[in-house]
Amino acid sequence: MAEVLLTLHCAAADAEAIGEALRLALQTPVHVRSEAVLGLDFSDATTAERVTARLDRRAIELVLSEPNLPTALAALDRVRRSGAVRWYTSPILERGRIA
Repeated sequence: MAEVLLTLHCAAADAEAIGEALRLALQTPVHVRSEAVLGLDFSDATTAERVTARLDRRAIELVLSEPNLPTALAALDRVRRSGAVRWYTSPILERGRIA
């Protein structure tokens, strides 16, 4: 079964709720990190972000089996959010843990 890395980009205010919903729906670790995006597309931006041309976003990442992608997107769709979420998947070719 193929695994993918699901990456989502969302408003900072939405990250905790999205991360928790994905963790509960998929029973998998969810990684959240801060990102400053020097934007060109301001359709999802707040007024302050438009003035500074700098979007305050969070990247949320999790590894899941490809068949679980619809479950992840359905969980995301149910979360109450202040803005849009952009997402993409990348194939996982290998992974491991070094202690």
